[in-house]
Order: sequence, then structure tokens, then C-alpha cells
Amino acid sequence: MSPAMGAAVSDIPQMEAPGPAWMDSPGTGYGRGGETPRSWGGLGRPLKVCVISPLGYGLYRPDLGRPFGGAELQLYWLATSLAQNPACAVTVLTTVERDPGEEQYGPLRLIKRQAGKRVGGAPGAEPVGWLTALRGYGSAYVEMRRLFRAIDADLYIHAGSGAEVGVYAWLCRRLNTRFVFVVASTADVDRSCGTATGPFRWLSPLGIRWADAVVCRTQDQQRLLGQRFGRDGVLIRTGHPLPSAQHAARSTQHSKSSVLWIGRLHPVKQPERFLDLVERMPDHPCVMIGMRDPAHVELTRAVERRAVRLRNLTLIQDLPRERVEDYLRATKVLVNTSVYEGFSNTFVQAAMLGVPVCSLTVDPDGLLTRRVLGLCAGGSGTLLTASVQSLLVSDRQRREIGRRAMAHALSHHDLRRMTAEFTMLAHQLVPGGQEARR
Repeated sequence: MSPAMGAAVSDIPQMEAPGPAWMDSPGTGYGRGGETPRSWGGLGRPLKVCVISPLGYGLYRPDLGRPFGGAELQLYWLATSLAQNPACAVTVLTTVERDPGEEQYGPLRLIKRQAGKRVGGAPGAEPVGWLTALRGYGSAYVEMRRLFRAIDADLYIHAGSGAEVGVYAWLCRRLNTRFVFVVASTADVDRSCGTATGPFRWLSPLGIRWADAVVCRTQDQQRLLGQRFGRDGVLIRTGHPLPSAQHAARSTQHSKSSVLWIGRLHPVKQPERFLDLVERMPDHPCVMIGMRDPAHVELTRAVERRAVRLRNLTLIQDLPRERVEDYLRATKVLVNTSVYEGFSNTFVQAAMLGVPVCSLTVDPDGLLTRRVLGLCAGGSGTLLTASVQSLLVSDRQRREIGRRAMAHALSHHDLRRMTAEFTMLAHQLVPGGQEARR
């Protein structure tokens, strides 16, 4: 983790890697107030769940400083929460650059697959030929089949589109087990191949069609799934731990920051649009928390160069996720400039703290248009500036929206609710015994 350049540069102290989050995460309270069943229905043993999260290893080893996205964070919360249930044996299948193998993370088993050469080539590189791609995918398929057989899960869960989705769904069919696809962003169901690229991108929609269940985070995604794929989606909203008293007691040196942006420094997040906003409001202090993406180094450098010239901006890079809530508590407005999202984790975090969101484009289920979570600019930078300024100058409006946002988040986005709904879905897919499997 490191602070980045800005008109004001914040020194982020080195922190020890936190202990396993499962020890104090809010889960579902399994094992409290009585005996909890340790077997799943008629199986006579715990349900074996495998959460496939290739890019999520950094969440289990924060000391490595590896980047991750919102989908990975949701899978992390799901895996660590399900693992608190004695009737579930949870494995996380992830990818590492070195030291593959197996390790324990509390009750979780982490299986670390060795990352191979990118089948589609590096970002910005010339596309590889069909023969090379075929060999690469063939090799990856053989390895994944070996891993799936070794893991031998009853239920596999993956989030986000990609050619691998078709492979996962096909393997689950061949191995007589269940596969759940989780929509990571609206683009997964709003485009023919979602965000998948490469010559085998057509495998992505096949995987969605073959999945035993598709989990949507919004009603908008359910509608798009029905229109494009002709199937129903299960609505399980983005979940997040409730703010803790421990977090409430924390303070931050940015107690006077008024506008906050949080996200990966990735083209889809459009960080430059936030910098445009900062330029238009020179009298308002702003904070930008960016996670560097190794695939987009030039974008990071461009943001850093521009941030130096903005005296009202503090740019912080690679802030530990445990510290994000501190900055949310200290801000008046959270700004989102993404092209698309699923249901953003930061939307939920901000809402739980009563912080309104001003979004350039993203408006899940119209919650911003209806002023439940904040305001939406409909893609207009000018309107975004006006929306942010209106909330900054009107304490009453900001408090009213903040109260509605908090009530909505606490009612719909509690992690315990998300975990319970996934557990119910698992009961429907694997009620017990081999008769539930193909």
C-alpha cells in the first residue's frame, strides 16, 4: 500500500496484516444459542461448496497488496459467512502467480491454482491466433477438470462473465453437480457475451444458460436476464457487514473532506471524470481513493500527473479496505463515475452510514432517480457537478436522503440476509443426497 501524489499527500502508515476476518465477521450467528446441525439435509455430511474467485486471493492475504474488484469482495463475504455454518464445508478456488497449493484460512480451505499465460494475450497486445488460443483453453480445461474432481463440491459458485463460465457450467454437468452464476455487473446480462473477450467469448452466454441458477443483484438485472437469456434470475442483493461500534469510534485526519471517490483505477470506473468534477469545484476539498490495476498502468500515471495540479484533491492509492469506512464516515457525498456496475459495494457502505451517492451514470433499480440512495446525473458531467453542489450546500436535503439510504441499506443489504438467501438457494439446489444431483 502506498500514498500517491496529490496536492495534499496523505501518509498511510504500514499496518500489520489483519487476522482472519471470519473470526469477527458478522456472518449468520451459527453455533450461538443452541446446537447447529453439522450435516446438510439427507447428505449425512456438510454441504461442500466451492467459491471460484480467481482474482480474490488478495482478500485472504491483504499483506500482499493484490488488487481485487467488487465481485471478488462479495464472494469473499459469502465464503467467509457460509464457512461459519457447520453444515457447510467451504473451499475457495483462486489463482496465484507463485507458490500454488493449499492453505487454511480459518474454517475455509484455499486452493491456489498456478496462473498460466493469458490465453488471450496481455492487455493491448496483438490477439493470439485460433490455434494458440485453442491449445491454451484445452490445457486450462484439462487442469480445471482435474481440480473440480479433486474438490468434489456439491455446489460451485462463480461471479462475472468470461469464457471460463461456459467451462465451469459444462464441468458441473459432466460431474453431476450444481453451478450458480452470479451477475457481477449489468454488462454481464446486457451484452451478448457480457464482458468476455477472445475467440471463445461465446462460451460465456452458454455458461449462463447452463447454470442451475443465476443470481442477480438488482431487479434491472433480472429483467435483462429474462430478455436476453429467457430465464428467471434469483434476486439476492449485494450484502455488507453492518457498521460496527469499533469502526464508529475511529477517526480520520480527513475530517473535513466533502467529496469522496472510491474505486479501481480502471477505464470502466472513469476516474478522469471525477477529476473533471474536482476541477469544477476548486473550493471544496475532495478525496480520491484508488486501487492501482497492473493492467492499466498508464491510466494510473495519468491520474497521478493530473492530481498533482489539483490543490483541492488528496489522492490515496491502495488503501486497505478496512480503512475505507473511516473515510466514508468523514465525507458528505460519495461520487461514482463508472460506466456500469452490479450493485456497487461502496453504494451499500455509504448508504449504511447515511452518506448520499451522486452517480454519473449508474442507477441500480432507479434508486438514485427516486432519491432513495442519492442523485443520478444521467451521464451529464454538468448535472453531476450541480447534483454534488446541491447536496453540499443543503444540509437538510443531504440528511433526508442519508436517512432514506440508511433505512434501505439496513433493510435490504445486511450481509446476514444475503448469506441466508444463498443458503436457501443451496437448499433448493441440493436438498440432500445424490437424488438431488443429475
